[in-house]
Amino acid sequence: MLEEHLADARILVVDDTPANVELLLGILEDAGYQNLLGITDPREVSAEVDRCLPDLILLDIRMPHLSGFDVLRQVRWRLGVMAPPVVVLTAQTDRETRSQSLELGAIDFLNKPFDQGEVQKRIRNILLAHCQSRDLRGQTELLQTLVDRQTAELRSLALTDSATGLPNRRAVLAKLDGLMSIARQVAVFFIVADEVEEIARVQGYPTAEKLLQALGELAAASPVAQGGIVGCWGSSELVLVQPTDDPTQLDRTARRLLRLLEGDHRIDDLLLATPIRVGIAHSGDAVGGAEDLLRKAAAAIPPPGGGPVGHFNPELEQALAQRRRLRRALKQAVPDGELTLVFQPKIDLASRRLIGAEALLRWQSADMGAVRPDVFIPLAEESGDILAIGDWVLDEGIRQMQVWHAAGRLADDFALALNVSSRQLLHEGFVDGVLRRLTAAGLPPGRIKIEVTESGFIHDLHEAQARLGALRAAGVGVSIDDFGTGYSSLSYLKSLPVSELKIDRSFMREIDHNAEDQKLVETIVVIAHLFGCSVVAEGIESDAQLDALRRLGCDQGQGYLFSKPLERPLFEAAMAASPVPPAHD
Repeated sequence: MLEEHLADARILVVDDTPANVELLLGILEDAGYQNLLGITDPREVSAEVDRCLPDLILLDIRMPHLSGFDVLRQVRWRLGVMAPPVVVLTAQTDRETRSQSLELGAIDFLNKPFDQGEVQKRIRNILLAHCQSRDLRGQTELLQTLVDRQTAELRSLALTDSATGLPNRRAVLAKLDGLMSIARQVAVFFIVADEVEEIARVQGYPTAEKLLQALGELAAASPVAQGGIVGCWGSSELVLVQPTDDPTQLDRTARRLLRLLEGDHRIDDLLLATPIRVGIAHSGDAVGGAEDLLRKAAAAIPPPGGGPVGHFNPELEQALAQRRRLRRALKQAVPDGELTLVFQPKIDLASRRLIGAEALLRWQSADMGAVRPDVFIPLAEESGDILAIGDWVLDEGIRQMQVWHAAGRLADDFALALNVSSRQLLHEGFVDGVLRRLTAAGLPPGRIKIEVTESGFIHDLHEAQARLGALRAAGVGVSIDDFGTGYSSLSYLKSLPVSELKIDRSFMREIDHNAEDQKLVETIVVIAHLFGCSVVAEGIESDAQLDALRRLGCDQGQGYLFSKPLERPLFEAAMAASPVPPAHD
């Protein structure tokens, strides 16, 4: 019996022999199809396709006026990828006819004379595939719309300080980068509102945030900020970036800022005031870039009681010595054995089994103690030390998996995710290095997943595709981290050999009650599964979030609901406690 959704499929029969048209229409009607049209003049096809796009065209080849080949060319030229499937009707069985038909886009053939059973089965199968493809395309378009909307919102949020609504650090840096890239002379005024922290303690943080917002908006609306940007840099700090052609006027601008910002400000029913200090740096101060100029402006802030305005000078270079010290120490982190891995458990959401982990890097410096990853990893990427550090992570992660594998501690589906930076991924020899390590360790490739962020391949998609494709072909998993955070494109799922998507933690905050977040996550899960990808949710912190993700079909998760990142002995204890059988690779 014909499926209900196929019965209304629009089928167009094109044959210059009326008897053939009537025969096919009869066969299709007997099968239950209701939306049929026959044409004996091929010149009418284009107008009919424009009037109402068919779901399937049955097309004769040998016809007067226009051949079936001509009609195929017209349909493909006019509709491109939106063209309906075309089945060729022909008594010609020669190879040339079939080859040319396929080259022009035909997907199948029906030989004359027609066999009723064969016709009905072929048509049903083709329409089923077409409907599935159309539904997938619709889901893809819906997901792209939702991703685009989320991307626009994230882009706006990414450039806005959530507490004050002012431009944030990223927006300030982008403006400064833009001005410096066009060889403009630029000044940075780093502004500290001294009493804001005290106001926060006495009046509450909302009042302090409103005061900082009022100060920022006042400065931004003033002629003193013309052509520049005023943004929020911290809980009591503002930054003014301003193009300037006359460095001798910097002190005058700072004094204008002081007059503008000091004094009383009405915040709700309070009249608040705060002393202001300003540090100034100019692009002529031998700067190394936007961040360096900002650091020098911050170093120029005078100490409390030391005057309201300070200028960067060579003596202040000592204020930047800590960064250089950190950079030097980082070069020794690998040879001195100061790096370790901790393991964030990855959980199967349906059973709450431990089925893997993400290896996270930690640095305990002999000179400076524990240094946060968000401090040293960006510095390592800037300096190129990320390559040596990344090699250490691969070595240590695979070595540890070799130990667990040899001891029979691993479940059959256990895999360890190793984070890889864009610079490391695109470095010559990366793929060979991964596979060589796995071979030397005697470790099945599927025990490892290479985890990259979307931003890690967006600038060189072709090369990333080649590298990741070689890894997938060898059996290594490929995981895309932070999916949906501003670079997302569904084309990645088609062009990159992805085995796993990790949904960014920003979608988890309201997943238990926000309908739009739920719809977006559900669509990501559906599309990912259609492309053969598993889906991991990051940052799960509550049972309500877990329940929502289970309902939406998410496969795996990690977060503090299950466990914080664990040092090796504690993680091994968690492995032992997890109810999984030993592996038999």
